[in-house]
Amino acid sequence: MHDTILFSKISESLKESCKKENISKISEVIVAVNDRSHVNSNNLSEYLKNYNEDLVDDNIKVTVKIEDLPEQIAIIRRIEGEASEGQS
Repeated sequence: MHDTILFSKISESLKESCKKENISKISEVIVAVNDRSHVNSNNLSEYLKNYNEDLVDDNIKVTVKIEDLPEQIAIIRRIEGEASEGQS
């Protein structure tokens, strides 16, 4: 399933974005994918809880929006979470 690669790309991009923006725990994320993707709020939420458990809140709110994008492309539209304190 090609969406496994997309899940991984989203996961890695979230890690990089959180490090750059000093976010320690994600409470909400909005992601855009194309209409042929099988990525949805439920399976992305489960993926993030399994593979990014140290970065995502247990009650993370995941929204997946369908947009006119090329296949295997996802855009992280919004990340909300707790700011890191005293970490570099």
